[in-house]
Amino acid sequence: MKTSRKRVVITGMGILSSLADNIQDFRQALLEKRRGVADSQRFSQWFEHARAAEVLHDIDDAELPEEIVASLDNAALWAYKVGKDALNQAGLAQHRQCLEEMGLIVGVSSAGTEAFLPLFEQRVQDFSLRKAVYSGAFSSCCSSVSTLLGLKGGVELVATACTASPNAVGMAFDYIQNGKGKAMLAVGTEPIYLPTFAGFYALNVMHPDSCSPFSGQSGMSIGEGAGAIVLEEYDHAVARGATLYGEILSYATSCDAYHETGPDPRASGAVQVMLKAMENAGVTPEQIDYVNAHGTGTEANDQIETLAMKKVFPQVEKLLISSTKSYFGHNIGAAGIVELIACLVTLPEKQVLPTLNFSTARPNCDLDYVPNDFRQKDINIFMKNNYAFGGNNCCMIVSTRPGSVPVTSYEAKRVAISGIGALSAIGHSINEILEHINEGGKAVELGGIVFPDDTLQEARELLEVLVKTNQLNEIYGDEYAIRACQLPEEEVNFKTFQINALEPRKHLRRFDPRKATRGGTFALIALSEALTQAKRKIKRDGETLGMVMGMSRGPQETTYKYLQSLKPDPRKVRTSEFPGSLMNAIATFCGISEGVKGYTTTLATGENAALGALTYGYEIIRQQLQPQVLVGGADEYFPSMSLYMDAVAQKIHMTSEASDYQIYGEEAKGYVPGEGACMLLLEDPQAAAARGAEVLAEVAGYGKSCSNSYFDASQTDEKSRALSLAIHRALTDAGITANDIDLVCGTSNGSAESAKIEIDAIYASFHQDNLQVPVVNYNAFFGFVASCAGLLNLAVILDCIKKQSVPAIPYTRTFIDQRINFVRQPLQRAIHTVLLIGATEGGNYYAFVIKG
Repeated sequence: MKTSRKRVVITGMGILSSLADNIQDFRQALLEKRRGVADSQRFSQWFEHARAAEVLHDIDDAELPEEIVASLDNAALWAYKVGKDALNQAGLAQHRQCLEEMGLIVGVSSAGTEAFLPLFEQRVQDFSLRKAVYSGAFSSCCSSVSTLLGLKGGVELVATACTASPNAVGMAFDYIQNGKGKAMLAVGTEPIYLPTFAGFYALNVMHPDSCSPFSGQSGMSIGEGAGAIVLEEYDHAVARGATLYGEILSYATSCDAYHETGPDPRASGAVQVMLKAMENAGVTPEQIDYVNAHGTGTEANDQIETLAMKKVFPQVEKLLISSTKSYFGHNIGAAGIVELIACLVTLPEKQVLPTLNFSTARPNCDLDYVPNDFRQKDINIFMKNNYAFGGNNCCMIVSTRPGSVPVTSYEAKRVAISGIGALSAIGHSINEILEHINEGGKAVELGGIVFPDDTLQEARELLEVLVKTNQLNEIYGDEYAIRACQLPEEEVNFKTFQINALEPRKHLRRFDPRKATRGGTFALIALSEALTQAKRKIKRDGETLGMVMGMSRGPQETTYKYLQSLKPDPRKVRTSEFPGSLMNAIATFCGISEGVKGYTTTLATGENAALGALTYGYEIIRQQLQPQVLVGGADEYFPSMSLYMDAVAQKIHMTSEASDYQIYGEEAKGYVPGEGACMLLLEDPQAAAARGAEVLAEVAGYGKSCSNSYFDASQTDEKSRALSLAIHRALTDAGITANDIDLVCGTSNGSAESAKIEIDAIYASFHQDNLQVPVVNYNAFFGFVASCAGLLNLAVILDCIKKQSVPAIPYTRTFIDQRINFVRQPLQRAIHTVLLIGATEGGNYYAFVIKG
């Protein structure tokens, strides 16, 4: 049965750019053709002719407590500012019922950087531990902003470099389509920091003055800023009398699967994404009145983008095309949403934005780029394109007149798991892992930690500063301050679950060790195994296969090498590691290696980010946007500064024995890190069956929530209630009750806090109807493989469903709560329906109903 898509309209906007810090002034600056690129005082201390479009406005944070302001970096503060402005304009800032369901999707490229700038810039005396704790994780801005704005529908962070914010808009669009809320907040935020500026500068792609897309001297102008839009279901918006600023008709993403930085010279991915977006919107090229191009000003981008439009639009010579980067530079992760807002505040006035600084058109750039002056034209449907490193492409189709374009429909699909691949410290394939567990799960030998000398030196200098300034006491208390004096590298017991003796060529048809990182290799092996199990071969049909990766800390070793090369002279930074240090680098590597060209996105929401990937993959399959999607995550072990500081803060259990990892135990002392990967192939079960593939299980529904308690660690009860809400939403989405659940699988990392949150939520959800439901958690088998802990547990659960038997929770000797029916011995039991739960850092929760 066909399902009509919901109309998704824009009812609020917020902006922060080099031009203005509010919508009205932003519109006026655009109409007056002001340019935001100027000499950069910040970066001129390192680089000659440093030019950037910087945000120099004072941010009004008077309504926030001083200690919270001190906890926020600019990525979070800017996201909060524009998000608040968008909610205020939409009239939803005080609409408690709507905020309870509203989710937040943030797009950013360089989050979690500012807190550590004192280390990169060799001014360790300026280090703020408070900022590092609350804004030092890549996904921290999601947790802080959702807390400050009171959003409880769950969060995700999109990290696809220059397409991050339009991909965030697309995800928000899909969550409304699937009824996860009547409204969503999509945000792009991107302060420019030294690592980003240095990388682009060293690549010699900076324009010496101001970028002039499609003309004159090639080169980009880097910029920074933030933008937010409130997306709302049309009927909901109209019923409350909201002002409608536009309608998102559709979006699409794709992957070139060609090169880490350069675009495909045939423009195949760019063509594909535009055609797919128009197909999703039910419009033709002839109906597109205007294209807001990516238009970076670099020769490669401008030529390939022009070629792509020539291939897509039959009458391209009549099409109006322009790049707004000539106004406010390239805002990287925030670029798409800032440019979208620029369109929404000018096009309704029949003013088509010009490409400023336009001079002599470059070779092969011979279209109408609306040079230098506004063009008057009535625009209804326009296209917004953005492209990114790794060949990630995103296209949105937008209408300035909501309700003027007929809605499209789709046949809602069931979502099955037809393939799974995994590797961890206990096995290099899913079969080896399951065999190890089913044979009793003998504890593996942990690998020792050897920190690089420069990391140790940096850590000692940092700890000395933190002790002298009393910051350790202020944040962690006296106990942790004392602990800081016991340096982890002096502890013989500081060990982790590590993958050893791996031979990639035994698992992969094609493998280039020169381009492979440790985490990328893990992900590729798991991906290949999932495809093999699902009997799916990629034969020049990679555009039908999507991939959503969940990242926690990303390509740590490459990032380490890149950041270390900033010192002592940022002008001599190693460009070879720059693109590889991005969070979407692992997805890029996998896409190029296997030819995956469909919807490709990387979520960097932290611990259990792969569960966020599972929600998004579910949406893509359910709405028939792609026939198949790979979802997963990967983590590599690397003795980084963040690992060191986690040990100092006692988040990590420093032990030499794997059996000391006590999940839900009275003796729990934090988590033991692990490395590995897990990938699932999702598709409609009928399609899998037609190919002769076994359907392992179905994702029957899911729920998300967040607790709004990021700045108060004591609110474990509120966090448990948030997880309970996610469970309730998942059961409702699947159309079942707690009594229908045969098994609950938690993914607590092993800390006392995370265990209490899961246990209390399970009790609250099941004590009336099904308290004796068995409860498991298998993280102690693998170590805590942060990004894909939930999927590794799901891999074991799928085997439980197949064999109708449940392995015991390993190693825990005495459980912390006697109310819960923890599986202490192997259990023979009919297992048909499983509840899988998990959390990211900062109080973001997931629950899934899995049916065999």
